[in-house]
Amino acid sequence: MSWNINKKLFVLLVVFFIMVGNAFGKEQKPEVVILPFKCNTDLKDLAQGIENILRSELIRSTYLTVTEPERTYKIMRETVSKNLFVKIENVDVKSTFTKPDTVDVFSGLDQKTIIQIAEKVKADFAVRGALSQFGEKYRADIDVVDIHNKRTMGALVGECESKEKVPEMTEQLSQQVVDVCCGADATIQKQIDSIQSSYKQGILNYKETMDKLKNLSAEMPDSFAVHCALFSHYLGHSEMNDELIAEGEVIIKSFDVNNQDMVECLSSLNIDPFYELASVYIVAGKLSDAIGVYEQAVGVRSMNRAKYYKQLGVLYKVEDRDSDAIDAFKQVLVSDPTDFDIRVKLASMYEKVGDTSKALDQYRICLKYSKNKEEGLKVKEMINRLQAKESINGK
Repeated sequence: MSWNINKKLFVLLVVFFIMVGNAFGKEQKPEVVILPFKCNTDLKDLAQGIENILRSELIRSTYLTVTEPERTYKIMRETVSKNLFVKIENVDVKSTFTKPDTVDVFSGLDQKTIIQIAEKVKADFAVRGALSQFGEKYRADIDVVDIHNKRTMGALVGECESKEKVPEMTEQLSQQVVDVCCGADATIQKQIDSIQSSYKQGILNYKETMDKLKNLSAEMPDSFAVHCALFSHYLGHSEMNDELIAEGEVIIKSFDVNNQDMVECLSSLNIDPFYELASVYIVAGKLSDAIGVYEQAVGVRSMNRAKYYKQLGVLYKVEDRDSDAIDAFKQVLVSDPTDFDIRVKLASMYEKVGDTSKALDQYRICLKYSKNKEEGLKVKEMINRLQAKESINGK
């Protein structure tokens, strides 16, 4: 009996930790609560239709989550009914409401109450609005309220010529709501993804894709994501090296290691702009420019620092910057003391500057990290040669 109970407890604990792990592993998207729209028209269902389209479009964007309508209405009623009377537009309304009554009452509540309701449903943003009719024309006014900062982020307006155009108008407003809630970066990334997807599917050719990305860059010149997309598009096309260099320079100058969006953008590229830009400079014979790129990179890209120092050491050596080359190779060995090739290069640099003692020390350590017999024999030859040289110099 005791064993069965323990086994059940163990299984429950395992399930619990899996559920907790899954919960923490999920990406946290901003949550939006859509509040009932006030309808300044006889077509009450039209306002509710706007809410439904808005909810559907926000979910479909994949950038946001939306509070369930039932939960929203429940919290609304609870919040409003805490007062014996709620004064709305100079009318005292009792605290028991039908759903239509709730909509009418709620549309007149102040921002403070809206924020209270949104906080109770744990939403990040609240969306409220009104639909009005002027003859045959319809107008929707939408406010997006930032719950954490307790302020209206955007007042959006949409107009259309007929009732049939209301859904289309609402879809456009929905995209604007996404823009406001997620910020411009998420919207730009969505456009970039769409352009790149069309290119991969063969819908757009290389030039068409480039033109669309350049147009996007002209609209959003400060967008780090667009510069990264253009750099990636130019890479591998040698005829576009000048353009690639221009985009690469913008990327490395504007990159901020403390900006998580920029860090994630570079990670999602699956290429290293610092390394690729330096490589293009090297091919063009601009070694000092390549060195400049790597010198900046070691300060901001810790994950690839050893690779950058390797390249710096080689470039410093070519440029006869012996002391800098030695320091760069030593930095590589801080990360990986077993790197045989770099230790050989460091030993050769010590030998070049006339420090035979340190060169011998490095060659002897190389013997421990040689990966095969051939490497070991070469190192022994170097040691014997230096020892013979020391012996001659000592006489």
